[in-house]
Amino acid sequence: MNLKRQKQIEEAANNLLRRTGHYPTSFNALTDDQGIDVEGVAKKIGIDVREHDFGEDVSGVLLVSGDKAQIGYAKNNGTKRQRFTIAHELGHYLLEHQRKGVFVDTPEKYFAIFRNSNSSTGEDHQEREANAFAASLLMPIELVREGIQCFLSSDITRNESFELVPLLAKRFNVSDLAMSYRLTNLNSVW
Repeated sequence: MNLKRQKQIEEAANNLLRRTGHYPTSFNALTDDQGIDVEGVAKKIGIDVREHDFGEDVSGVLLVSGDKAQIGYAKNNGTKRQRFTIAHELGHYLLEHQRKGVFVDTPEKYFAIFRNSNSSTGEDHQEREANAFAASLLMPIELVREGIQCFLSSDITRNESFELVPLLAKRFNVSDLAMSYRLTNLNSVW
C-alpha cells in the first residue's frame, strides 16, 4: 500500500473516532486495558456487533445488505483479538470493499497479509487495507506518538526492564504483536 493510501486510511479512522465521539482527549485519558471502545464506535454508526461461535477457522464476518450491516466476531478468541476483528471488519465496511456483501475473515488472512506485502490480488489488497484501518482505529497515530513521549519522559524508563511495546499495548488494549506492527508501519507515515 502506498503512503498516500495509508494516510487516507489514517484520516478515515481518525474521522470516524471524532464523528462518533470516541477519540480520547489524550493518551493519558486511556487507562490500561481500556483502549478505544471499538464496539461502541460500530454501534454509533448503526452496525450491529455480535459474538458468535464460528469455531477455530473464522475470526470475524461482515454482512452487508443494503444500508444495514452486522459484524460477527468469534467468541473463542481473546478480547484483544476480538477488538482487532471488529475494527478490521469496520475497515472493510468504511473503505467500501466489495465482496458481494459478505466478508469472512480467517486468522490466516490477518497474519499472512502482514507477512506478504507483495501480494497482488484484490482480496489481499483489501485485507491489508482493513488491517491498516484497524490499527489506525485502535492505535491512533497522535495518541501513539504522545504515548511514546509520555513513557520516554517518565520515571518508568529508568527501570531496567522497561519495554515500550508491552506498555503501549497494555494502554491501547491490543496485543504486543499488533503494537509492534503499528510502530513499524508508522515509520513510513511519520
